[in-house]
Amino acid sequence: MLDVLLQVAADPTVSWRAVELAGRGISADAAGTLWTLSEKQRTTSAEELADLLMEQADIVDALTAAWRSFGDGELSKEQFESRLEGAVRGLEEWLARVSGA
Repeated sequence: MLDVLLQVAADPTVSWRAVELAGRGISADAAGTLWTLSEKQRTTSAEELADLLMEQADIVDALTAAWRSFGDGELSKEQFESRLEGAVRGLEEWLARVSGA
């Protein structure tokens, strides 16, 4: 996810709103990584942790597909921005849910 978000932030063709969303996504991704590393040392079962990480992977897959489609010209800037916003919100909501924040 971080790779795609960094690409978005550095792309001169996206809107400033997309750059802002990418920044939020980078922050949420970092927080999710820290949560995952700390959660591995807690009592969450491997199965529960795997389920949570699969949810996160679904968000990453959706963002990656949107970025690829935007690069291929299949999505407009507005369509991509909408999908980016959905992915970032999804990641933030996932993080809030799993971390209890």
